Amino acid sequence: MGQTKKWYQLKIDNLEEYSDKYTWSIFLKNGEVIGQMSVQPNHKYDNVAIRNIGWYINPKYQRLGYTTEAAMKIIEFMFEVVEIERIETEATIVNPSSWKLMEKLGFERVEESISSHIDDEGNYLMQYNYLLTKEKYNFDKEKNFGQSSNFS
Repeated sequence: MGQTKKWYQLKIDNLEEYSDKYTWSIFLKNGEVIGQMSVQPNHKYDNVAIRNIGWYINPKYQRLGYTTEAAMKIIEFMFEVVEIERIETEATIVNPSSWKLMEKLGFERVEESISSHIDDEGNYLMQYNYLLTKEKYNFDKEKNFGQSSNFS
């Protein structure tokens, strides 16, 4: 069994552990997996209506619109089908591709803090923290109705 199949089988075997977590793989039309996105409960809160989102895209496929397209659909699904209240996320300041995407998706930067990531010298990196509420998502969707928008 290939590594990808083993990973998926492990997830299937442990579904109960991941019951509140949504995970999507991003495939090209030829079947190649180029990344993954997940939305899971934010463990800072005792409320599953507050979620955290994260993604990883193979660097070869970054800046081609795949992440934006997938994230828009996932955010739409989480607010409209799962009916969550808000999504929080963060990105290290040295990762402008991620935090610029968050801003493009409508997330608002709420603070700067120390991340759990360290650099090559063992120093903790700083991060931007972002928030997207269902109210802001709906406002942006209404405001952009009929136009080229993030959520149409």
